[in-house]
Amino acid sequence: MPLSIIDPVSGDPGIDRATLPAVDHGIGAMAAAGNYNRWLFSRAAPFLGRRVLDAGAGIGTFTTIALAAGHAVVAVEPDPPIAALLRERLPTVSVTEAVLEELSSALPAEVADSAICFNVIEHIEDDIQALTGIRHALAPGAHLALIVPAHPALFGSIDRTDQHYRRYTRRSLSQALDAAGFDAVDVRYVNPVGVLGWFVAGKILRKPQVPDGPLALYDRLVPLFRLLDALRLPFGLSVWAVARRR
Repeated sequence: MPLSIIDPVSGDPGIDRATLPAVDHGIGAMAAAGNYNRWLFSRAAPFLGRRVLDAGAGIGTFTTIALAAGHAVVAVEPDPPIAALLRERLPTVSVTEAVLEELSSALPAEVADSAICFNVIEHIEDDIQALTGIRHALAPGAHLALIVPAHPALFGSIDRTDQHYRRYTRRSLSQALDAAGFDAVDVRYVNPVGVLGWFVAGKILRKPQVPDGPLALYDRLVPLFRLLDALRLPFGLSVWAVARRR
């Protein structure tokens, strides 16, 4: 039976993941992780203003959560079929079909007072230019909340399937943000629990994608992630950052 993406707010079944392009399995897989997605958005919530730029919106997983929280959303998605799917799911949202590197010509300057960019810039060869595009769309002093895969040593088969160019360290992400015109507010490793599973699946077993069974377990462990959030550990599956536009 095909797995469905669950609406992150209502809990209703959403899109049949079998209808998504194969290259975007990661989008469908993580859209099904409702607990994780709500936890991730809650991390960003204190830094978000009224009008949020969802940079790399995909099928609208975080756009939907932001709308339910009362934000207006400017959604940016470069992939035409996925952008069309986003427009179909959320007809009230204005969707800009553009790559982040070209936002300066696709969107007016300072169109948003905050931004989220979750697991996106690792897919972009020129990540600094992508971050610069996000900066163009933000008002001075606005915050960007983003998360990226951590630790180059974990780069493996799943990263290749998902077309990642890189995994980050705290230092490399901080340098990219600085080069793009942001001042880092917080840069830390998160989700230490996920490191072992990713290493086994992507480096030892060389799985092409995140297995659905372990992903479901991972999603149920979100309360543990919240407890570990208070710790600043020297490792984690992802790097979380909040930065301010200069």
